[in-house]
Formats: sequence, C-alpha cells, structure tokens
Amino acid sequence: MTLLKQYLLLMNNKFYNEKTAWNVLLLLIRIWLGYRMFFAGYASVVDILFHPKERAFFETWFGEELHFPMPVVMAFIAKGAEVSGGVFVFVGLFTRIAASVIAFTMLVATLVANLGENFVIDGGFTISYFLFALVLIVAGGGRYSLDHFLRKKAVSFQSLTPIKNFLF
Repeated sequence: MTLLKQYLLLMNNKFYNEKTAWNVLLLLIRIWLGYRMFFAGYASVVDILFHPKERAFFETWFGEELHFPMPVVMAFIAKGAEVSGGVFVFVGLFTRIAASVIAFTMLVATLVANLGENFVIDGGFTISYFLFALVLIVAGGGRYSLDHFLRKKAVSFQSLTPIKNFLF
C-alpha cells in the first residue's frame, strides 16, 4: 500500500465515522420532520379552535370533500397528531411511537386527500414526511435523542426489555 493511500485511509477514519454520520442524519431528519409537522399542524389547530371561518373550511374540506364523519373532530385529530408527533420527534422522545403517528397521518393524507389533482404538490410533501417517519420508525431517534439519553440512565429490568425496546 502506498504512503498516500495509507494517509487517505487514516484521514478518512479520523474525520469520518459511519455510525456518527448516521446519528447526525437521524438528528437532522428528526429536527426537520418535527419542525415541519409542528408548524403545519399548529396553525390549523389554532384555526379550528378559535376562528369560525377556518373551522367552516375544515368542516367543508373534511366533510364534503373527503367524506369523513364528524369532520371538525377528524381535522382536529389529524392536525393534533401532527403537532404532538412533531414535538416528540423533534426532541427524540418516544420517537418510534411519534413517528408511527406521523407516518399513519401522512399515509392517510396521501391516500385520501392528495391522490389526484393535488398529488404533485401536496402529495410530494406527505409522501416525503411519510418516508422520513418510516426511517425513524425503523432506526429510532439515534444517539442525539432523549430516547438514547433516557435509555442510558434507565434501570435495567429484564421483564421490561421488550417494552423498552419498542418505546426507545
């Protein structure tokens, strides 16, 4: 092996670590997805609660266009899932559960609301959010999450291991 090749391998191992890179990527996905979900849902939740004109919009959209029963309640549940899932994903607490809530909400949004004329714009967003959430369901929150911090501090009980593995 040439001296240059040895030097390049040493520098690669010194400055790049695949595990660290994966954890940084999970952190970035969590921050982006959590941020987007929170702010997308928050404005809608506030509108549903405090603005009758916007509440009427959601009633028309979820009721007449999407044919959901109890349209305002369904809109509030969907947008509330975005807000709460976004907060938990952002901080990395119960990441897999929160990402599951987001993934389900985005899958339903894609299949019910965005297939057809809105798919290019809105469907692209909801599919992307679904895929980001899917990554977090599979991989968890990563090293830079509250899940990881709590797992390191938690007392280990053998009987709780399956529950702990699912939650964190």
